[in-house]
Amino acid sequence: MLDALSVLAQAAGQEIDGPFILRVVSRMIHILCAIIIGGGLFYLRSVLSPAGADACFADRRSVWARWVSAASGLLVVSGLYNFWIIMQNYKEAGEKLPFSYHMLFGAKVLLALFVMFLASILAGKTAAADRFRANMGRWLNIAWTAVIAIVVIGAFLRTYH
Repeated sequence: MLDALSVLAQAAGQEIDGPFILRVVSRMIHILCAIIIGGGLFYLRSVLSPAGADACFADRRSVWARWVSAASGLLVVSGLYNFWIIMQNYKEAGEKLPFSYHMLFGAKVLLALFVMFLASILAGKTAAADRFRANMGRWLNIAWTAVIAIVVIGAFLRTYH
């Protein structure tokens, strides 16, 4: 495992040290948690929701709610850490992130919070959650559209130098 990490680090022009490993682990957590939420919403929409909200969860809504909660928390923490690292890299280089980066980052964060809200409310136990589930297909379409927008914005943000 360490040899593979060494090869990847060399390819990226990085030295393997604690901060490097932390950055890699943070990005991995961030991406995996995004996959859990985005993929889960896609699966709900494309496979399960045509059968209706009750069939969608089949009495397993609390399990999905726990996954959404854990993934959302880790997404926020890892996202803030990743952003802080990017800011530090620019600061060390004596540069500032362009205003357009901040605009795109802000849009990505707002969309991500919206997706996390939708995933949470659809798995919720409240009367409001019941109202959202009454239009589950619509909300899943909106959530999946937002997930696609987040991926597109993230791809643009990753290209900034």
